Amino acid sequence: MRKVWISIVAGLLMFPMLFQAPAQAAAKPIRIIIDGVTLATDQPPVMVNGRTMVPLRAIFEAFNADIKWNQKTQTVTASQGDTTIVLKIGSKLATMNNKAVTLDVPGLNLKGRTMVPTRFVSEALGRQVGWNPSAQIVTITTPAPVFGNAAPVTGVTAQDVGDYGDGRDLQVSFNRVADESLVDHYRVLILKAGTPLNLSSALEVGSYNYSVVLATGANPVMKLNAATRTVDGDLIKNNQAYTAYVITVGKGNNTSALSGPSAPVTLVNRTVPAFGTVQANDTNDYGDGRDLLVSFNKLADESKVSFYRIFVVKAANASAFDRDRANAVSSANYTQINKSGNNLSLNLSSGARDTDGALIRTGISYRVFALAVDSSNAANNVLSAPSAALTLTTAGISNLSVADVNDYNDGRDLKVSFTHPSDESNISQYRIMVVPVSSYSSFSLNDANNVPNGYFTAVSTSGSSSEQVLSASSRDVRGNFIKNGTGYRVYVLSVAKGNNPGANVLSAASPAITLLNTSGLSAVTGLNVSDVNDYGDGRDLRVSFTHASDETYISQYRILVVPVKDYSSFSLNDANNAAHYTSIGVAGNSTSQVLEASARDVRGAVIKPGISYRVYVLSVRNGNYPGPNALSEGSAAISLSEKLPVISVTNVTYGTDNGRVVVHFTKSARETNLTEYRVFVVPARQSFGAAEALDVKSSNYRAAAPNGNNQTVWAADRDVNGNAIVKGTKYKLYVLSVANASGVQNGGLSDSSEEFQL
Repeated sequence: MRKVWISIVAGLLMFPMLFQAPAQAAAKPIRIIIDGVTLATDQPPVMVNGRTMVPLRAIFEAFNADIKWNQKTQTVTASQGDTTIVLKIGSKLATMNNKAVTLDVPGLNLKGRTMVPTRFVSEALGRQVGWNPSAQIVTITTPAPVFGNAAPVTGVTAQDVGDYGDGRDLQVSFNRVADESLVDHYRVLILKAGTPLNLSSALEVGSYNYSVVLATGANPVMKLNAATRTVDGDLIKNNQAYTAYVITVGKGNNTSALSGPSAPVTLVNRTVPAFGTVQANDTNDYGDGRDLLVSFNKLADESKVSFYRIFVVKAANASAFDRDRANAVSSANYTQINKSGNNLSLNLSSGARDTDGALIRTGISYRVFALAVDSSNAANNVLSAPSAALTLTTAGISNLSVADVNDYNDGRDLKVSFTHPSDESNISQYRIMVVPVSSYSSFSLNDANNVPNGYFTAVSTSGSSSEQVLSASSRDVRGNFIKNGTGYRVYVLSVAKGNNPGANVLSAASPAITLLNTSGLSAVTGLNVSDVNDYGDGRDLRVSFTHASDETYISQYRILVVPVKDYSSFSLNDANNAAHYTSIGVAGNSTSQVLEASARDVRGAVIKPGISYRVYVLSVRNGNYPGPNALSEGSAAISLSEKLPVISVTNVTYGTDNGRVVVHFTKSARETNLTEYRVFVVPARQSFGAAEALDVKSSNYRAAAPNGNNQTVWAADRDVNGNAIVKGTKYKLYVLSVANASGVQNGGLSDSSEEFQL
């Protein structure tokens, strides 16, 4: 029995030792102090086999190191600067920059936290570690950086090398410093001659106002660009003296140095000489560009002249017409002449247009300019002074006027009056032509000559004047019946005898006129249609219009949806006989109506995507009005679309240039439903999806318009949180494709780029 009791007592003494943990808490709590600041952790540090263990995330974040955790392999990878550490939990073998290192104590998991040896991690990342056993304090300090002095460059030279009239004319060269090991880059600064500069103020110049040159081991020669600015933000230009300075910018905490100034240089644009005033004369009666004779003396020195261009400018716009505007005019809107060695004189063509793109015609005041063109360099082009103002006239009719005289809602409402020319010996007849304002921005002699019979009203040459009320069957030049609510201009063509269209003369246009029913029934105005939904039926179509100003005799309005393919014109008679329409009451001043799913066109077919429609509104009389209903002008043609989802961009990559982020990406496979791309810079650790992308402020992303090409875009200077992009922090790039209409998937977010840092 005695032996049994001895065995029981021995077992009780051994029982606690069986459950003793390998990680022992110290009598005093262990404190870790990094550069004078106590490290706060959610799991206190512990001592294991004489080594202090600390939660890995707390200490790595205190060192501003990047951390990656692989749950499957139980491996942590930490990086800072040029150092990368890999630790595997439970293993005494670690790597530092791919070299194996043996640890005294392996990493371990404790209460859900991964613990790592404090001394190994700290010293691997370049810190110094101390231990006070009595106070139970670990002290970690960061060594002070070693500074060096970058040297200033010498031999700074500025030269005038071009004739562009901007920064491309200026070339800067200098001798690099002998030891570039401390040099990060050079900055070239341009100042107006005589402006003082010291290193402190030079380093404060914004990045847009200097040019960067990398240290390449060779003496740099840099030709500046058209966008180069002075340190004050002014564009570089001719007839101004400049000096150049160069800053040697040191790496890291190394100091920078400022060079001495270059000798002053004044840029001179050696362009072709100017020429005299252009002359313009009215020499014919075609009513187009053939009436305009332009002449000017050639330049005495044509060695830099490739050809000349003639610009016809509305007199009201001539004061603002300069060389830059002349260089930007479309080739369809000027006349080009080869240099011939002689003074130049020519009549323009019937298709000649002014700089606004309108055909040249009578009744408009013009001024004419000539441009001497150097095809190798547009900055050398020289613009003449303008001609005297000139208004072309013809030998055709005069005093053209129009009036609304009846309420038939057809051609009988329109009266046209004009005075015949005094000499009608070469005129066979006059033709009154009614032109819809919406169809012609300009109406030319060529257009008039090609109007078919039945689409004009012929008037004889008898008498000294004509006053013609048109007929009920009169049509406009497009073949549509003349009706109320449509804006028109009227022209009169004087037709030459002998079937010679080139001798015909077209009048200037009448004032615009819109026929109205003055008896009390009027058509609606301001008719507009839009595609607003994606139901694939009438609910996609919104119709808006302004009611008639006087609705006394109107009982209702009818919205009529007309398939364009079935109607070359849609008349009041067609509208009165339509069985399918949407009725609208007269209450209110205007209507904005989305049609119903059951809405049909006037042929009885359901409204659907892919069909081109025009919409009309019929003002329907009540029983107190004896006259006809009134039909509006047709809306613009509309074809309802089946909106497609947004396709995201692909292959988002990054680059850096002059300290800024450049983003490259492959465009969306379908850009027709996009309004813009938005480029985001996102901290690498931050979760980011389409919902977050749509909430980013416009100041924190860079937008780019879809242009049919793969794109390269400067990123914004701030990340999506509004923080400046800084060195030492890792980022990712995303691109959002934004839809151009409501009812569509609002945006497609790309995959992220690879991580990067400046």
